[in-house]
Amino acid sequence: MIKEIKNKLVDLIEELAKSFKYEIDSINLLTHHNPIKIQIILKSLNGNDITLDDCLSFNEPVLSAIDSSNLLNCRYVLEISS
Repeated sequence: MIKEIKNKLVDLIEELAKSFKYEIDSINLLTHHNPIKIQIILKSLNGNDITLDDCLSFNEPVLSAIDSSNLLNCRYVLEISS
């Protein structure tokens, strides 16, 4: 069940990242944390460095996408970095 949810989350977030001209380096779903933690590592498609502002601007769209997908019915922490 967790693997299926993670795969759907990965698909959702990767699609969103493309619209921001980002690539997802990795996504970790840490279910042993309470609340669970979703870690996203971003890369830029054009090779530029990812800035703190890039992570910040991607945060709200990811939160909205995850919440509207109804894939998670629990609390979670979202961590975006490069």
